Amino acid sequence: MLKFGLRTALIGIALCGVGSLAAADDRLICASVPPKPDAIGACSRVMASSHTSDHDRALAYSFRGDAERAKGDMTSAIADYTQALTLLPNLIPALHGRGIAYLNGGDNARAIADFDLAVQLVPQDAKALYERGLAKTKSGDASGGALLCEQALVGHPGVEPDLLGDERSKVG
Repeated sequence: MLKFGLRTALIGIALCGVGSLAAADDRLICASVPPKPDAIGACSRVMASSHTSDHDRALAYSFRGDAERAKGDMTSAIADYTQALTLLPNLIPALHGRGIAYLNGGDNARAIADFDLAVQLVPQDAKALYERGLAKTKSGDASGGALLCEQALVGHPGVEPDLLGDERSKVG
């Protein structure tokens, strides 16, 4: 839900007139869900613009990380999520994305650390709790991981598994 809010904010900024129509188009493409084919290029142009605030630059790094992760480039995704978190340390979508990228890259300890921080920042974040459970399971703690996944689903009655995102299918 937070990710939708961040994307909506970036789209709103784009529509308020930032320099040019091309810049507004880049912001819309950068924030697209799922990432459009030119999302990486569009996000790069948003980040390079002198009209982009640090806040919006952090969002663009996070969105570019999403696009890179979707293409399977975990190294670049991790670098972009890290840059987003340098600019906005509590950017939950960047923590989610980087955690999944770490997990897909086999760095379970760093994945767990990102999910732990996300749960610490937003204790009711069912997605982070579920992802943390996936990371624990992948680290060899099957019972602890299953318990966390169950808590994410049961402890948040309005959350259906499909609403947790498609992260489960991306964790290899």
